[in-house]
Amino acid sequence: MTYELPLNERIRTFLRLEGLFMQMNHFSEHDNEWNNRAELNCLLDIFTISSRADLKSEITKEIERHTKSLALFSQYPNVDAEKLKSSIVKLSELNVRLASTSGRIDHKVGQIDLLKCLIQRSSIPGGTCDFDLPGYHFWLKQPLQHRREQINYWTENLVAIRESISLLLEYIRSSGTGVSKIAACGVYQQSLSDQQAVQLIRVSVDSTSPFFSEISGGKHRFTVRFMTLRETERPAQTSEDVNFTLNICQL
Repeated sequence: MTYELPLNERIRTFLRLEGLFMQMNHFSEHDNEWNNRAELNCLLDIFTISSRADLKSEITKEIERHTKSLALFSQYPNVDAEKLKSSIVKLSELNVRLASTSGRIDHKVGQIDLLKCLIQRSSIPGGTCDFDLPGYHFWLKQPLQHRREQINYWTENLVAIRESISLLLEYIRSSGTGVSKIAACGVYQQSLSDQQAVQLIRVSVDSTSPFFSEISGGKHRFTVRFMTLRETERPAQTSEDVNFTLNICQL
Protein backbone atom coordinates (compact mmCIF):
# COMPACT_ATOMS: atom_id res chain seq x y z
CA MET A 1 0.00 0.00 0.00
CA THR A 2 1.38 3.40 -1.00
CA TYR A 3 0.77 6.82 0.54
CA GLU A 4 1.71 10.03 -1.25
CA LEU A 5 2.42 13.65 -0.34
CA PRO A 6 2.56 16.21 -3.19
CA LEU A 7 4.94 19.08 -2.50
CA ASN A 8 3.47 21.76 -4.76
CA GLU A 9 0.02 22.97 -5.73
CA ARG A 10 0.26 21.76 -9.33
CA ILE A 11 0.87 18.15 -8.32
CA ARG A 12 -1.83 18.38 -5.64
CA THR A 13 -4.29 19.39 -8.36
CA PHE A 14 -3.10 16.60 -10.66
CA LEU A 15 -3.53 13.97 -7.95
CA ARG A 16 -7.03 15.17 -7.09
CA LEU A 17 -8.02 15.08 -10.75
CA GLU A 18 -6.44 11.65 -11.21
CA GLY A 19 -8.58 10.30 -8.37
CA LEU A 20 -11.74 11.83 -9.84
CA PHE A 21 -10.98 10.46 -13.31
CA MET A 22 -10.44 6.99 -11.82
CA GLN A 23 -13.79 7.19 -10.05
CA MET A 24 -15.51 8.37 -13.23
CA ASN A 25 -14.00 5.48 -15.17
CA HIS A 26 -15.24 3.00 -12.55
CA PHE A 27 -18.79 4.36 -12.60
CA SER A 28 -18.87 4.47 -16.41
CA GLU A 29 -18.08 0.75 -16.53
CA HIS A 30 -21.15 -0.01 -14.40
CA ASP A 31 -23.75 1.90 -16.38
CA ASN A 32 -27.04 2.45 -14.57
CA GLU A 33 -28.93 5.36 -13.04
CA TRP A 34 -27.03 5.39 -9.74
CA ASN A 35 -23.62 5.07 -11.36
CA ASN A 36 -24.52 7.86 -13.79
CA ARG A 37 -25.35 10.04 -10.78
CA ALA A 38 -21.99 9.25 -9.18
CA GLU A 39 -20.19 9.80 -12.49
CA LEU A 40 -21.73 13.25 -12.90
CA ASN A 41 -20.83 14.15 -9.31
CA CYS A 42 -17.19 13.43 -10.20
CA LEU A 43 -17.54 15.46 -13.40
CA LEU A 44 -18.85 18.46 -11.46
CA ASP A 45 -15.89 18.20 -9.07
CA ILE A 46 -13.53 18.15 -12.06
CA PHE A 47 -15.20 21.23 -13.52
CA THR A 48 -14.98 22.99 -10.14
CA ILE A 49 -11.25 22.29 -9.82
CA SER A 50 -10.71 23.35 -13.44
CA SER A 51 -12.50 26.66 -12.87
CA ARG A 52 -10.04 27.70 -10.16
CA ALA A 53 -7.00 27.79 -12.43
CA ASP A 54 -5.99 27.67 -16.07
CA LEU A 55 -5.63 23.90 -16.02
CA LYS A 56 -4.55 23.57 -19.65
CA SER A 57 -1.77 26.09 -19.07
CA GLU A 58 -0.60 24.28 -15.93
CA ILE A 59 -0.47 20.94 -17.75
CA THR A 60 1.31 22.49 -20.74
CA LYS A 61 3.97 24.00 -18.45
CA GLU A 62 4.51 20.63 -16.77
CA ILE A 63 4.77 18.84 -20.13
CA GLU A 64 7.37 21.36 -21.31
CA ARG A 65 9.31 21.03 -18.05
CA HIS A 66 9.31 17.23 -18.34
CA THR A 67 10.43 17.41 -21.96
CA LYS A 68 13.42 19.58 -21.03
CA SER A 69 14.31 17.32 -18.10
CA LEU A 70 14.16 14.18 -20.22
CA ALA A 71 16.24 15.80 -22.96
CA LEU A 72 19.02 16.36 -20.40
CA PHE A 73 19.12 12.62 -19.67
CA SER A 74 20.27 11.96 -23.24
CA GLN A 75 23.69 13.32 -22.23
CA TYR A 76 24.23 10.58 -19.66
CA PRO A 77 25.82 7.20 -20.47
CA ASN A 78 23.85 3.97 -20.12
CA VAL A 79 20.57 5.73 -20.86
CA ASP A 80 18.04 3.77 -22.91
CA ALA A 81 17.95 6.17 -25.87
CA GLU A 82 14.94 4.53 -27.53
CA LYS A 83 12.86 4.60 -24.36
CA LEU A 84 13.86 8.20 -23.74
CA LYS A 85 12.93 9.20 -27.27
CA SER A 86 9.58 7.42 -26.97
CA SER A 87 8.81 9.28 -23.74
CA ILE A 88 9.59 12.65 -25.31
CA VAL A 89 7.44 11.83 -28.35
CA LYS A 90 4.50 10.89 -26.11
CA LEU A 91 4.78 14.21 -24.30
CA SER A 92 4.95 16.10 -27.58
CA GLU A 93 1.87 14.33 -28.93
CA LEU A 94 -0.09 15.09 -25.76
CA ASN A 95 0.94 18.73 -25.96
CA VAL A 96 -0.45 18.95 -29.50
CA ARG A 97 -3.71 17.27 -28.47
CA LEU A 98 -4.02 19.55 -25.48
CA ALA A 99 -3.51 22.64 -27.65
CA SER A 100 -6.28 21.46 -29.99
CA THR A 101 -8.78 21.28 -27.11
CA SER A 102 -10.94 24.36 -27.57
CA GLY A 103 -12.10 26.66 -24.80
CA ARG A 104 -11.90 26.35 -21.03
CA ILE A 105 -12.29 22.89 -19.54
CA ASP A 106 -15.42 23.93 -17.65
CA HIS A 107 -17.09 25.92 -20.45
CA LYS A 108 -19.79 23.29 -21.01
CA VAL A 109 -21.17 23.95 -17.54
CA GLY A 110 -22.26 27.37 -18.76
CA GLN A 111 -23.76 25.94 -21.95
CA ILE A 112 -25.77 23.01 -20.63
CA ASP A 113 -28.67 23.88 -18.34
CA LEU A 114 -28.78 20.46 -16.66
CA LEU A 115 -25.14 20.75 -15.58
CA LYS A 116 -25.69 24.32 -14.36
CA CYS A 117 -28.61 23.13 -12.23
CA LEU A 118 -26.55 20.28 -10.82
CA ILE A 119 -23.71 22.66 -9.92
CA GLN A 120 -26.13 24.98 -8.13
CA ARG A 121 -27.80 22.19 -6.16
CA SER A 122 -24.74 20.04 -5.44
CA SER A 123 -23.64 22.21 -2.50
CA ILE A 124 -26.87 21.29 -0.67
CA PRO A 125 -26.83 17.86 1.05
CA GLY A 126 -29.30 15.72 -0.87
CA GLY A 127 -30.00 18.71 -3.12
CA THR A 128 -30.37 16.68 -6.31
CA CYS A 129 -33.46 14.75 -5.18
CA ASP A 130 -36.20 14.13 -7.73
CA PHE A 131 -38.44 16.89 -6.33
CA ASP A 132 -35.53 19.38 -6.40
CA LEU A 133 -34.53 18.65 -9.99
CA PRO A 134 -37.41 16.97 -11.88
CA GLY A 135 -35.53 17.56 -15.15
CA TYR A 136 -32.61 15.53 -13.81
CA HIS A 137 -35.05 12.82 -12.66
CA PHE A 138 -36.45 12.75 -16.21
CA TRP A 139 -32.98 12.58 -17.78
CA LEU A 140 -31.95 9.66 -15.56
CA LYS A 141 -34.96 7.68 -16.83
CA GLN A 142 -33.96 8.11 -20.47
CA PRO A 143 -32.50 5.12 -22.36
CA LEU A 144 -29.03 4.17 -21.20
CA GLN A 145 -27.47 4.70 -24.63
CA HIS A 146 -28.84 8.25 -24.78
CA ARG A 147 -27.40 9.10 -21.35
CA ARG A 148 -24.05 7.58 -22.23
CA GLU A 149 -23.84 9.53 -25.49
CA GLN A 150 -24.55 12.78 -23.67
CA ILE A 151 -22.02 12.11 -20.92
CA ASN A 152 -19.41 11.28 -23.57
CA TYR A 153 -20.16 14.59 -25.29
CA TRP A 154 -19.89 16.53 -22.04
CA THR A 155 -16.53 14.92 -21.25
CA GLU A 156 -14.92 14.82 -24.70
CA ASN A 157 -12.67 17.81 -23.97
CA LEU A 158 -11.40 16.06 -20.84
CA VAL A 159 -9.79 13.12 -22.65
CA ALA A 160 -6.52 14.93 -23.42
CA ILE A 161 -6.50 16.36 -19.88
CA ARG A 162 -6.92 12.91 -18.32
CA GLU A 163 -4.28 11.28 -20.50
CA SER A 164 -1.79 14.12 -19.92
CA ILE A 165 -2.17 14.01 -16.14
CA SER A 166 -1.91 10.22 -16.14
CA LEU A 167 1.33 10.25 -18.15
CA LEU A 168 2.90 13.10 -16.18
CA LEU A 169 2.19 11.40 -12.85
CA GLU A 170 3.50 8.11 -14.24
CA TYR A 171 6.80 9.78 -15.14
CA ILE A 172 7.04 11.56 -11.79
CA ARG A 173 6.35 8.39 -9.80
CA SER A 174 8.87 6.38 -11.81
CA SER A 175 11.57 9.01 -11.25
CA GLY A 176 12.05 7.91 -7.64
CA THR A 177 14.12 4.92 -6.57
CA GLY A 178 12.72 2.93 -3.67
CA VAL A 179 14.93 2.94 -0.57
CA SER A 180 14.27 0.77 2.49
CA LYS A 181 13.83 2.79 5.68
CA ILE A 182 12.83 2.22 9.31
CA ALA A 183 10.49 4.52 11.19
CA ALA A 184 11.88 4.24 14.74
CA CYS A 185 9.00 4.25 17.22
CA GLY A 186 6.71 4.97 14.30
CA VAL A 187 8.33 8.18 13.04
CA TYR A 188 10.85 9.07 10.32
CA GLN A 189 12.18 12.51 9.37
CA GLN A 190 14.36 13.64 6.49
CA SER A 191 15.63 16.98 5.21
CA LEU A 192 15.65 17.93 1.54
CA SER A 193 18.38 20.05 0.00
CA ASP A 194 17.61 23.31 -1.78
CA GLN A 195 18.92 21.74 -4.99
CA GLN A 196 16.23 19.06 -4.92
CA ALA A 197 13.08 20.06 -6.80
CA VAL A 198 11.07 17.27 -5.19
CA GLN A 199 7.49 16.98 -6.40
CA LEU A 200 6.20 13.91 -4.61
CA ILE A 201 7.00 11.81 -1.54
CA ARG A 202 5.84 8.18 -1.67
CA VAL A 203 5.76 5.78 1.27
CA SER A 204 5.01 2.10 0.67
CA VAL A 205 4.23 -0.49 3.34
CA ASP A 206 3.05 -4.07 3.30
CA SER A 207 -0.70 -4.26 2.72
CA THR A 208 -1.02 -6.38 5.87
CA SER A 209 0.50 -3.67 8.08
CA PRO A 210 -1.77 -2.66 11.00
CA PHE A 211 -0.64 0.97 10.58
CA PHE A 212 -1.35 3.68 8.06
CA SER A 213 1.14 6.36 7.03
CA GLU A 214 0.65 10.07 7.66
CA ILE A 215 3.11 12.23 5.70
CA SER A 216 3.58 15.93 6.36
CA GLY A 217 6.13 18.53 5.36
CA GLY A 218 7.27 20.83 2.61
CA LYS A 219 10.13 21.49 0.23
CA HIS A 220 12.79 21.56 3.00
CA ARG A 221 11.79 18.69 5.29
CA PHE A 222 9.20 15.96 5.66
CA THR A 223 7.99 13.62 8.38
CA VAL A 224 6.45 10.16 8.09
CA ARG A 225 4.37 8.89 11.00
CA PHE A 226 2.76 5.49 11.26
CA MET A 227 -0.59 5.63 12.96
CA THR A 228 -3.14 3.25 14.44
CA LEU A 229 -6.72 3.85 13.36
CA ARG A 230 -9.09 3.98 16.33
CA GLU A 231 -12.87 4.03 16.09
CA THR A 232 -13.82 6.51 18.82
CA GLU A 233 -10.56 8.41 19.31
CA ARG A 234 -8.08 10.24 17.14
CA PRO A 235 -5.44 8.06 15.43
CA ALA A 236 -2.39 7.43 17.61
CA GLN A 237 1.24 7.10 16.54
CA THR A 238 2.60 3.60 17.10
CA SER A 239 5.62 3.05 19.35
CA GLU A 240 6.81 0.14 17.19
CA ASP A 241 9.56 0.30 14.58
CA VAL A 242 8.05 0.12 11.10
CA ASN A 243 9.82 -0.95 7.90
CA PHE A 244 8.80 0.92 4.77
CA THR A 245 10.00 1.90 1.31
CA LEU A 246 10.61 5.57 0.56
CA ASN A 247 10.50 7.12 -2.90
CA ILE A 248 11.54 10.75 -3.35
CA CYS A 249 10.26 11.72 -6.78
CA GLN A 250 11.69 14.58 -8.80
CA LEU A 251 11.86 15.06 -12.53
